[in-house]
Parts: sequence; C-alpha cells; structure tokens
Amino acid sequence: MTEVTAAIIRRNGKILICRRAYGSCAHLWEFPGGKTELGETPFECLTRELREELSIDIKPLREYCRSVFGKLSFVFIEAEIVSGEPKLSVHEEMRWMQPEEITAFEWCPADKAVAEEISKGN
Repeated sequence: MTEVTAAIIRRNGKILICRRAYGSCAHLWEFPGGKTELGETPFECLTRELREELSIDIKPLREYCRSVFGKLSFVFIEAEIVSGEPKLSVHEEMRWMQPEEITAFEWCPADKAVAEEISKGN
C-alpha cells in the first residue's frame, strides 16, 4: 500500500486548499502533500513535499487522522508555515478558506471526508 501525507495548514482561522492540475483528481480540491518515499516518516515526507510543491517550509504539529482510499493510505497532518509564502508549481489554484466554506468545493475522494470534518469545526 502506498502511503500519502497531506497537510492541514491553518492561518488566521483559514485553511489552505489546493486544486490539482493533472492526474486522477485533476481539477479537484485537496489538502497539499504527496507520496512518502522509502525510509521517510510522514512528517519528513510532508516537509519535503510542501517545500517542492509550494516553496514553503513547515513545522508538522500533529497527526490529524488516517484513512485508506483504494490502494492508498493517507496520513493527514496539521502543520504551520515557518517560512515562505505558498507558490503554485504543481497545482492550478490555491485558496485560504474559512473551515465552514470548504465543503462547497469539489474534493478528491480521499480528502472529502476530512474536509467535511474540518468544516464542522473539528
């Protein structure tokens, strides 16, 4: 099973969400992250992926939840930006949204339940 990490980043009460530009979830929204490489912890993976994809350095804070979707095992991690401002490179769009607004977007299936949970204030 392939392990994937995804970041829940909050700033001023808002959540960072990104829309995929290509792949199986093209044009759908997700929490940014990526696949864990051999020997990486989920925190290390998320730190690397967000540096590569958004040009930011983060501090992973805690595991939010885990889920399985098909052959993918997801680890959702709450994190904060410690340096840089998010810049698009692999996503076609990103937004900072209030938690209660995020369910109005069309989500990648693996992220949808987490978005719904966050929108309830959890």
